[in-house]
Amino acid sequence: MFLSYAYGIFILLLGLCVGSFLNVCIYRLPKNESIIKPRSFCPKCKVPVKWYDNIPLVGYILLSGKCRDCGEKISLRYPVVELITGAVFLTLYIVLGPSLGLAKYLFLFCLLIVVSFIDIDYHAIPAYLCLIGIIGGLVFSLGVSIKLFNQGIFDIKAMPIVFSLRGLIFGLGFTYLFKFFGDAFVDFYLNIRKKESIEGERESLGLGDVDFMGMVGVFLGVKGALLVFFIAPFFAVIYSIIAFIFKKSHLIPYLPYLSLATIVVYFWGNKILSFLF
Repeated sequence: MFLSYAYGIFILLLGLCVGSFLNVCIYRLPKNESIIKPRSFCPKCKVPVKWYDNIPLVGYILLSGKCRDCGEKISLRYPVVELITGAVFLTLYIVLGPSLGLAKYLFLFCLLIVVSFIDIDYHAIPAYLCLIGIIGGLVFSLGVSIKLFNQGIFDIKAMPIVFSLRGLIFGLGFTYLFKFFGDAFVDFYLNIRKKESIEGERESLGLGDVDFMGMVGVFLGVKGALLVFFIAPFFAVIYSIIAFIFKKSHLIPYLPYLSLATIVVYFWGNKILSFLF
């Protein structure tokens, strides 16, 4: 029992530390800056953060959410990302235990966190992030497939790599078709209304959303990707209504809702499918 709690605490602390690194990725990747050098610094005064101020959560609390040198407020996003990542690590460890599956889905969920917060800030993500997710997911599936093959299991349909490839093709293909016809409809509607649009408003989905759904398909398969696609709008609808009323814009950061739907489908997808069918 003691060892179980000890492992859990270690996993939680590891998640907080990884969350600190994810914050670096979220801040620097959209700016094409190195995530290794230089070490963390205040965005305003550029003074490097001292190591003891950089301890996840603890540093933010001790500094009262302000830079030690210039007094600039530190974004609440930093401790939020650390807490979310810590909770993800602990939850997946409880569900999956120490396994290859744990590594696989920690990899996915960390990517979800990064792309979601980047999309909130920029309404776009670096295209290579989803590509990294697709390649990583295929590598995990290929590794498990090779292991099954070595154990004498030759059923092609049962191979995880086939599951992932089918999900990839469906996720990319289905979402791109939806984007193609959706963009055409939006363009037709705006032309009929003779309404001018701001950049991106003529898109029903961004290409980043298409790439994201391909990544989801690799990890969750065809059924999982389809569920994610249709569940995400329910999470986005309230925000989109508010954004339309107050900002007069159809543009919303959609990847956070796709990510939230991915989490829901991962944990409860089978129950949802059983309920529906």
